[in-house]
Formats: sequence, structure tokens, C-alpha cells
Amino acid sequence: MVDNPHFESMQSWQAARARLDYEVAVPGETLGHTLSSLSLFVMDHRMRVVPPEKQSLEAHYGAFVFSQSRPGSKAARHAVHEVSYGAAPRTDDVGGHEARVYERGPEPEPDDHDGRMPAVVVWAIADRFFLVASGELDTPALLAIARSVS
Repeated sequence: MVDNPHFESMQSWQAARARLDYEVAVPGETLGHTLSSLSLFVMDHRMRVVPPEKQSLEAHYGAFVFSQSRPGSKAARHAVHEVSYGAAPRTDDVGGHEARVYERGPEPEPDDHDGRMPAVVVWAIADRFFLVASGELDTPALLAIARSVS
């Protein structure tokens, strides 16, 4: 990962667990992709330190990213039900919790500077928020990953 002052690299899931004050979840299914980086969001866009209870954890597996945070129940529900991650979301189930699923966008024109919209699955469990996203994998693959998170 490129040096980014907003993120601190974690060497392992155990190191992340030691830093965060919430239960860190790990995907059991990665579809053969290996963890390439694990980063903790520690500095906001104004370069203010993010308090430990508000820090999010991003795991990059090459073809997909898995993110988790503990923003609180209201904010977690808002991030799932009110924030848009693409066009035409559909509802699905991840471990007995309602999820929103966004299909990967169409191939962009060669001169399109925005690129392709990724496929995204988002869900909340109590006060925690989870996201799995990929510009390569389709939603059935992302749902398999999301359903394996423990």
C-alpha cells in the first residue's frame, strides 16, 4: 500500500484486534485471494486523529476489499439503508441480517474517467457496519465472502 497518512498498516488480524475496541471480524471465504494489506483508518480528511472507537479497518484481498467499523447502531443502519453505493440496490440476507446488494456497473467507455462502478454488499450487525466491494467479482461471489464473515 502507498504511504497514506490517513491509514496505519496492520501486520496481522491479531495486531488489528489489539488496537480496536470492537470485535474484529474476518472473512472465512476469500475465493482463493490472499490478504495483501490490512489498514486502520486513523486520520480524517482534515488530518485529525480518529478516536479508536471510530476507526475502520480495511482488508484488501487483491480482487476485493472488506471493510468494517463500529459507528454505532443508528449510523450503521444509515450506512446500509440510506447511503448509495451504486444503482438499483436489492435486498438480500447476510447471516440473518438485511443487506443491500449493488451489481457491478457496465464496462465504461475507454474515455470514461469515472471507471466502472464496483459490485458492493453492505450490512450491519447491531452497532457495526460491514462492506465488501469489488470491481472484478460479481455479487454472488461477494455474498459468499460476506456470509463467511465471523
